[in-house]
Amino acid sequence: MSQVRNQFVRQMARKILAESKVKSPPVDLLQILSTHGIAYEEVEDFPDTVDALIVEDGPKIYAAVNARQHPHRRRFSLAHELGHYFMHRDGMPEEPITIDNPPSDDLGAATKSPAEIEADLFAGELLVPLEMLKPHVQKGIPELSKLFLVSEQVISIAISRHMKALYK
Repeated sequence: MSQVRNQFVRQMARKILAESKVKSPPVDLLQILSTHGIAYEEVEDFPDTVDALIVEDGPKIYAAVNARQHPHRRRFSLAHELGHYFMHRDGMPEEPITIDNPPSDDLGAATKSPAEIEADLFAGELLVPLEMLKPHVQKGIPELSKLFLVSEQVISIAISRHMKALYK
């Protein structure tokens, strides 16, 4: 099974922000989509089980989110799908199967795949990048949630993930 590539994910999120010239919170996801030629749509009639998706139709690329979700949820779901788009279009790198690394089929149903973990990590890094969080870290979690337009849970995870860098 492949491993989660934490450093690669962080670098990819920074690269996308730089390419899109996004420098301050809240991260402008529409600017990122525009920079990368991705059309955006909010869909009212998505099933409740679909938060967001990105579809390639020939040369055209569409990102769609479930319009009935909370705005913070829509932002995180879109950022998650962007993670898949930018990092997993060609699939996850797999470790070769050898006698020392046999295939494993004992992944529990509740276990997230490395690709899903990476997409979640990418979403957090994209929406609450360390460099944008640093100047505001003295604010409370509710205020940071409003500033970054993400849930308090996303802010809490970002702070805990970057604890050493924030509180040197």
